[in-house]
Amino acid sequence: MRPEEADLAHRLQRLVIRLHRELRWESAEIGVSSADAMVLFDLRRHPGAGVSDLAQMAQIARSVISERVKRLQAQGFIERDAVARTDRRRVGLAVTAAGHEALQAMSRIRRDRIAARLASLSEADRAAIEHAVDALDRLPQWRSAGELAAEAERAQTKAAG
Repeated sequence: MRPEEADLAHRLQRLVIRLHRELRWESAEIGVSSADAMVLFDLRRHPGAGVSDLAQMAQIARSVISERVKRLQAQGFIERDAVARTDRRRVGLAVTAAGHEALQAMSRIRRDRIAARLASLSEADRAAIEHAVDALDRLPQWRSAGELAAEAERAQTKAAG
């Protein structure tokens, strides 16, 4: 690896850490830890998921997710879904209206703060950030299999049409 690549990787790592710290603080303003917010985000994307599914998505122990689920249920942010399953031991979960409101508030706060910061930059700097974000978004390791499949389908449709 060339020294300038290592430097770029180091700078990006520092930036991601700072952003992560700020996101944790913003989640706390809503009354949800960043770890619990991730469970809400995952459950919103995958309604009906159970504790084991959520643990697998987050790549953490089932017991850790179980505690987070209990905490989110106590706050009224998630609930058991009403889907009848053949395996009655399996419990599916869903985000409640209060949970959706918390996610929307969190998203709005984050977006507004980032937009305010971006507005203070020059047009050239904003264009550079847009270009960088587009490039980072193309890193396949950062996207789910569903997102990659949807992108491939869009590309195929575009090529056919």
